[in-house]
Amino acid sequence: GGVMASQGNDPYAVSSFAFLYAQPAKRLRRFCATFRKAARGNVAIIFALALVPILAGIAGAIDFSRAYIVRERLTSALDAAGLAIGSLPEGLSQEELQLRAGKFFDANYPAYELGVPGELQVTESDGHIYLTASASLPTALLNILGIDELDIDAQVRIVRESSKIELVMVLDNTGSMSGSKLSALKTSAAEMINILFGDEANPDHVKVGLVPFAAAVNVGSDKINAPWIDRNAQSSIHGENFVPGTNIFDLYDDIRNRSWNGCLETRPAPLDETDATPVAVDGDTLFVPWFAPDEPDRDSWWDPNYPNNYLDDENNGSPEQRQASIGKYNNAWVSSSSRGPQNGCNVRTITPLTNDKNRLLTEIDDMIADGMTHIPLGLAWGWRVISPTSPYTEGAAYSNRDYKKAIILLTDGENTIPGQGWGNINGSSYTAYGYLSKQRLGTSSSSQAEAELDAKTLRICNNVKQANIRLYTITFQVNSSSTRNMMRSCATSPAMYYDSPSISTLQEVFQQIAGELNALRIAE
Repeated sequence: GGVMASQGNDPYAVSSFAFLYAQPAKRLRRFCATFRKAARGNVAIIFALALVPILAGIAGAIDFSRAYIVRERLTSALDAAGLAIGSLPEGLSQEELQLRAGKFFDANYPAYELGVPGELQVTESDGHIYLTASASLPTALLNILGIDELDIDAQVRIVRESSKIELVMVLDNTGSMSGSKLSALKTSAAEMINILFGDEANPDHVKVGLVPFAAAVNVGSDKINAPWIDRNAQSSIHGENFVPGTNIFDLYDDIRNRSWNGCLETRPAPLDETDATPVAVDGDTLFVPWFAPDEPDRDSWWDPNYPNNYLDDENNGSPEQRQASIGKYNNAWVSSSSRGPQNGCNVRTITPLTNDKNRLLTEIDDMIADGMTHIPLGLAWGWRVISPTSPYTEGAAYSNRDYKKAIILLTDGENTIPGQGWGNINGSSYTAYGYLSKQRLGTSSSSQAEAELDAKTLRICNNVKQANIRLYTITFQVNSSSTRNMMRSCATSPAMYYDSPSISTLQEVFQQIAGELNALRIAE
């Protein structure tokens, strides 16, 4: 049989020896033609019998490969639909789940894709969501065997993970956020609370903290006796704007109508970039209270104008001497039209991690917009709020696998610390980093100081991410490309950075993040 089946004078006989040594292309064509025409022996019969299973195998391999592709696309579309509806609050009707899942399924399995999807089925049982769908695939080759269509089924199961969530929202409350921007932020942040908390007023699975920030952060005046507050002027920067040895709390005691309202300066670098635990034996680890000095009077028209002049100077020395003098605070009364020592500190108090839904919604609604932008200041305090160690201790231990920690950082502008013009001894307004003239940012140049604030932001972001805290960043209509790039680099991944959403879409961004924070997993 085979190629050696015919012998003798048969014109259709083929020598294997000749075949092997003939010119390949010409001899192969002749061989195939001869093989096709062979009428003697069993060559044609064997070939015909062998051709059927060969063609069936080829057809099956092609069509089943196409079916595998369809199943993968079907499963991927089911995953997308399941994650979308799994992040919604519990208690939705079967019809609502079906409708919302269908939109995501259709978007992820468009009509032009291979295969014809059937109806999506959604069922919910014992906290699990089951999604099933099928697709039909017209065969390309198997139809020669009478198989015109393949049916492909897929199912996914969505379960809520047992992990708990700790989230801190670090939110820009600067002056540029006033008006519609702040309203949109309040609505969006409240929506996130509603998604994470659902209908529960005090759920066990979620805690949220709030850090409103500008050029100041406010921990609340009730922390005045906290062990991490520098009550005894131990820090190297305590009272740096006054005569040596000045205790800021003594000045507040001297003024009849003003007291410390809870704002703090940053710790000296590099402690301002860390979550190092404050300890009494190391003054620089403690936090210095905010006190904006009474700036020098203007004696003549050519003297610099100082924006925070709220008391009469007590002597005629140099501007530095008059500002540093503390006698003028004794029994002083600050006009109600002046913010006095609280100047620059007009920001809502930090809300520590809590599962009190109503408290969070109230604090969000009470946010105000005022002041300059110091992004690293807000982020550092967001980290301290979510940390398990002092100054805030509500956070779970980093080693506790039952909790997932996340921070959302939102700003609508770049870091700013503008100078105060020629002749001003301070070089800038007073902020949590003091005056520029004290060079707490390593320079007295406003542009270089702003660059250092950007660098600090990046370093703190890296510190936060190294602590295994998920970091989402949002630039809310920011024009500066360098700030957008900085915030993109800050996020845990580029996908967790949201660039300049409009006022109308900010709520959608918060909803998307809330969905991710529900920590769903897919089990097949």
